[in-house]
Amino acid sequence: MKTNIKNNLKENENITVFRYRVEDLEKKLLEQHETIKNEIAIPLGKDLGNMQPSKPEPECEKDVYSGVIGGAYSKMMMTAKKELQSEIESHHILADKEETKRTLKELNSELEKKGTDHRIKKREVEKCDHTLKKKAKRYRWTRIALMFLILVDTLISSAALQAMGYPLLTSYIIGLAIGIGIFFTAEHLPDIIAKGRTPNQRRAIAFVVFGLLFMVFYVLGIFRTTTLKGSMVFGNGAGAFYFACLNMFITTIAAAVVHFKGLSRNEKRIWDTYRIAEEDEQRIAKEVKALKVSIAQVHKKQKESELARTQIQIYAHDVEELIQRLYEESLKTFYSTNCIHRSDGKVPKFFEHPIAMLPSFYKGLTI
Repeated sequence: MKTNIKNNLKENENITVFRYRVEDLEKKLLEQHETIKNEIAIPLGKDLGNMQPSKPEPECEKDVYSGVIGGAYSKMMMTAKKELQSEIESHHILADKEETKRTLKELNSELEKKGTDHRIKKREVEKCDHTLKKKAKRYRWTRIALMFLILVDTLISSAALQAMGYPLLTSYIIGLAIGIGIFFTAEHLPDIIAKGRTPNQRRAIAFVVFGLLFMVFYVLGIFRTTTLKGSMVFGNGAGAFYFACLNMFITTIAAAVVHFKGLSRNEKRIWDTYRIAEEDEQRIAKEVKALKVSIAQVHKKQKESELARTQIQIYAHDVEELIQRLYEESLKTFYSTNCIHRSDGKVPKFFEHPIAMLPSFYKGLTI
């Protein structure tokens, strides 16, 4: 708005409350009032009273003498109108309402759509088998035990790789990769074997997988035996076979635990469907919440804007009333000064009439 505007803000739970005031304008109006009263109203009343005969005439019903006073305050009204420009605030309020209405329509439409999606996803989650959730949670602890078992094997494999001449860091990286490979092979071994369409195909897949694993573990076992003392007792072949059997035992135990404690292939599909539906439901719920917050913020912003603009209009009305009261004060000063200086001691009739209202620049609130 204008410079030197004083806005005292007070926050409550719903809206920001404005107290609007233009101090410089009020100061300017009071200064002009004192000038008009002292330099126009008082001298005019004194001069007319000292005339022979005194003016205005005692029987005068119409005020034709104080127009210069009314004109000065009418000019003051125009100054206030130009300064405040309150007549455009009604248009701003209506424009803000239209913009808010459009924004809210879009947000409510989006909220309705998201609300429907959320209800659909929520029903999907409710229809899922919730017993799998408990089973999946229990299996998490089983996986931690399996990871510890694989970690032990990783350390052994890393030691064997160091014996082959690999650097320490490289040995641990490769050993960790082998351990992770064993872990995921054990976890997905039932699914890999289940890819066979017939019993014979499943047996063949199991034979190939276990054969490849044994070969890998046997080669690693050869290098592991070089790290042991007493290789005279355990020949390379016997030692390698021993370590290969140990690795196969660990892998078989891990695969058995996964098979009996983990989720079956069909259960995994159901669990994945449940998790995806649950994640979608939670995501949409957050979007619904965000939309509600946005709608509340739009409402609050619109109310604050409307209140601020209404305060400007109300203040314009207050300024107009102030100018009217100042005009009445100057006019009454003119009347009293004239009566004091009249030689006939009489009071003109129109002095008793109600003081007319100045032309208004303020238009009623059109909200």
